[in-house]
Amino acid sequence: MGHEYGHKTDLSRQSYERGKKVLIEGVNSPSRGDAFYKPYPIYIAKGEKGRLLDVDGNSYLDLMLGFSVNVLGYSHPKVVEVVSEVIKGGNHYASATEIEIVVAEKIKKMVPSIDKVRFFNTGTEATMMAVRLARAYTGKKWILKFEGQYHGWYDGLLANCHSRPIDSLGTKMDPVKIVEGSGIPEEHVENLVICPWNDLETFENKIKNHGSNIAAVITEPIMANQGAILPLPNYLENVQKICKENGILFILDEVVTGFRYLNGSYQKMAGLDPDITTFGKAFGLGFATSVVGGKEDIMQQMQWGKALSYGTLNAARLPLEVANIGIDVMTADNCEGYKFIYDIGEYLRSNAQKVFDEQGIPAIAQGLGPMFQFYFTEKRSINDVREYAQFVDIKKYQEFSRRLISKGLYVTVSNGLHQCSCLQHTHEDFQEAVGIIEETVKEMKKENLL
Repeated sequence: MGHEYGHKTDLSRQSYERGKKVLIEGVNSPSRGDAFYKPYPIYIAKGEKGRLLDVDGNSYLDLMLGFSVNVLGYSHPKVVEVVSEVIKGGNHYASATEIEIVVAEKIKKMVPSIDKVRFFNTGTEATMMAVRLARAYTGKKWILKFEGQYHGWYDGLLANCHSRPIDSLGTKMDPVKIVEGSGIPEEHVENLVICPWNDLETFENKIKNHGSNIAAVITEPIMANQGAILPLPNYLENVQKICKENGILFILDEVVTGFRYLNGSYQKMAGLDPDITTFGKAFGLGFATSVVGGKEDIMQQMQWGKALSYGTLNAARLPLEVANIGIDVMTADNCEGYKFIYDIGEYLRSNAQKVFDEQGIPAIAQGLGPMFQFYFTEKRSINDVREYAQFVDIKKYQEFSRRLISKGLYVTVSNGLHQCSCLQHTHEDFQEAVGIIEETVKEMKKENLL
């Protein structure tokens, strides 16, 4: 049959029809299903270096990288080697192992704000524990989170995570609290304070009005649930300063940014000193492991009988062995791996912007290094979820992304996610990517779609 993707995807369609009979939406996360991928998702058979091969045999240069987890790319020789060796001795014992000490020592050395760590399995688990720690340590209940930021699917943080029509958001000083979906009792989010991001004046007023009840402020250093929205100059530094002045813990959620920037963290590059940090995604290179790290006295609240923290699969041996190799590869030769993915990401972002500008298309390629997104907008930057909701043409992006995929450039089809670079991408890969972007922009311009 004919395909809306513009290339042959019959086997993907057949897999989707089969999957719908046994899986909700035919997949295992809504972000992979037909809510985003119209009329059905592409089914991937294999990943190699910086590319994917689907079940129909189509090859793609991958800019999504498993929602950013594959910072080394696919089938990196050292990962293949360590997995092959470690699995011979078993994956997980639910007992103490030396590798958890080795990796914890490396994290502490890489991230100056961290005295102690505990390993979990997912980013959601890490942020859940960070919030529990903050409440246990301060004796206060309220948590301040920012509009448009996603900290996992934990009930207590699952509000005001996504973009909505601007007239449904309320005022900046009194945002409407919007729970993300059914099944979450109102009392589970009653201790949340919602605040716009990148607006220091409003944040200061929120702290002035509610600071005595707030245990912690949690924020991403780059807002990753609306694409790639950067903090304004000195914004995070000032948020941190206000927290410390008011006895409020500062939680930096680096599940997305962690182990992608410089020596492993955005915070080190920015000179931040959070009380608690969470890591995930690129830390485990696609294996299920995550991290909560922080100051000694705060982390000690996880001692037995205090703020309990269980997990049969915590610190599983195989994922930590993989994480250990990832750290070694990316930090070798004075962190050359991190420098490479930063530089190559900037190359693609800046050249995509050049294409938009030369073609007279109102669009921006926004981001920083290995994390960027394309927005069709008249504005020269998008600074928060309200601007995203009001000024970004999501439908244009959806058509743009569909055409990129059909030409062999695998991107996220959600404008609220972002594109990535990895260690096994090459300059030739990204020259090819710029060519596909230019071809697609010209094609859509000719059809009066841009």
